[in-house]
Amino acid sequence: LARRAHGSVLDLGCGTGRLTIPMARAGATVVGVDRSAQMLEVLRGKLRVEEPNVRMRVRFKVGDFTDLDLTQRFALGLLPFNAIHHCRDTEQVAQVLSGMRKLLAPGGLVALDCYLPDRELYRRNPDKRYEERTFVDPRTGGELLSWEQGWWDEEALTHHVVYTYENAETQDQVRAHLALRMFELGELRRLIRQEGFSISTEASDFEGGAVRPNSLKWVVTLR
Repeated sequence: LARRAHGSVLDLGCGTGRLTIPMARAGATVVGVDRSAQMLEVLRGKLRVEEPNVRMRVRFKVGDFTDLDLTQRFALGLLPFNAIHHCRDTEQVAQVLSGMRKLLAPGGLVALDCYLPDRELYRRNPDKRYEERTFVDPRTGGELLSWEQGWWDEEALTHHVVYTYENAETQDQVRAHLALRMFELGELRRLIRQEGFSISTEASDFEGGAVRPNSLKWVVTLR
């Protein structure tokens, strides 16, 4: 999408540049927005080792994607990696969509992906470890163990996931807690129409699978 965009790309929730930098390498001019100044500092460090022509194509700022303080117009707006689940309610989703629509150039496109509610997943034992893995810490070269645990808050419609990373040698641990607000497909479609968009394409995965009643993923482009 970034290669085909005839103009700048807005990368919301850009974080450390997981998409921002590859898009800039591919020739796109990218503006990234993220609430985490710490993650943007990591992005800044990554850019220092990139070629000058890549660095010059990237700008980024600390900001909240429910209240975008930008005046530039974009050919492509991205809300990737399930970032919509950081919205606490449908009102915030509407604010994000409204903000992106105002920043789109004529003919511009929005792309986002998200999870769909998974009641079977939410029935997991919250005290049990799942998705246990062993991998190499990219910072130290040492061995890391990781696993996840989670629980479902029905009243808040929020899936809580805690990722634990443990140093295999010292047993020191770091935990990351995500509170992911889930949305039904029907209400997302309603919000999209409400904010003046139409669905251009939709799929249940990044390979273009059909969206079905039991789909657990939604990948969509909007105009």
